[in-house]
Amino acid sequence: MAERKLHHTSVVPRDFSFQLLEDITDGFSKEHKVGSGGYGDVYKGVLHDGEVIAVKKLNPMMLALDDELFEKEFNNLMRVQHQNIVRLLGYCYETKHIHIEIDGQFHLAKITNRALCFEYLQHGSLDKHLYDESCGLDWCTRYKIIKGICEGLNYLHGGLNKPVFHLDLKPSNILLDKNMVPKIADFGLSRFLLETKSDILTETMKGTVAYMPPEYLAQRQISKEYDIFSLGIIIIQIITGPEGHSKYLKGSPQEFIDLVHNKWGNRIQTTSMYTEEYCQQVKRCIEIAINCLEIERKKRPKIGDIIYDLTQTESVIHEVSMPFSEEFKSTSLLQEGRGGGEEKK
Repeated sequence: MAERKLHHTSVVPRDFSFQLLEDITDGFSKEHKVGSGGYGDVYKGVLHDGEVIAVKKLNPMMLALDDELFEKEFNNLMRVQHQNIVRLLGYCYETKHIHIEIDGQFHLAKITNRALCFEYLQHGSLDKHLYDESCGLDWCTRYKIIKGICEGLNYLHGGLNKPVFHLDLKPSNILLDKNMVPKIADFGLSRFLLETKSDILTETMKGTVAYMPPEYLAQRQISKEYDIFSLGIIIIQIITGPEGHSKYLKGSPQEFIDLVHNKWGNRIQTTSMYTEEYCQQVKRCIEIAINCLEIERKKRPKIGDIIYDLTQTESVIHEVSMPFSEEFKSTSLLQEGRGGGEEKK
């Protein structure tokens, strides 16, 4: 049966056989491996119709834990449809028996193969693109990534019937497409918000410690503010590089803001005529990130308010750039008119 091409608007994932996934990844070879995480490795594969996909093969852990993570990520990905959330294309869930020899006796053992298949994103994970202010991505690209992550998180927190907490937001779980559009990935630890509760308490610690908020480290408390704290660290790292959060912790917030503002000012003034406006946007993004790191979770901003503040910085840049655009347009039309007149002669 031929593979059916899945369009972006479709919500029906394909049921792939494990044999097919082995074939298109050359047996899950090192050459096809494009990423890895605590719960599985990711491989690049090309279907028979030429479509490129990313295959996340879950690690062979305890069966119950495997099933829980697989079903949780599968169910959440089935619910979400957003340009800043990685798109699920298919899955594999196959159980079979194999014979093994133990002390001269043959026994039948059950093995389960699980995989999730996603759209392939050419630029890989965000952590591979994090550099300080002196090099790497320009400011406009970094800002686009920040805004896209916020849009995706806003959808998870407020765009569904039941909000979803990601609980493991970090640069390695944010993927970038060919246009550097960010897409939030890896929902293995995510939770639904219970309709009768505003937060959740859990006994076990799961996730990445560096991105965990203090209320989770101390009390295992889960809420929307968990993701907001993680977002704050990510924004700082996007703007200042992977060591940015460590630098922030060494001094006062205002000293950090001034330092980052000045460094970006030096770089932006060599590439843009809107130095002051873009520098103010840098400053506002850093301020937002620091607000996200408030110890008291209720003082952290809501994701909708963050997006509003970001949009306000865009409005300022747009207003300043409009006169230049109109002047350039008028000049171009005048030059075209002159050129046309000369040709008629």
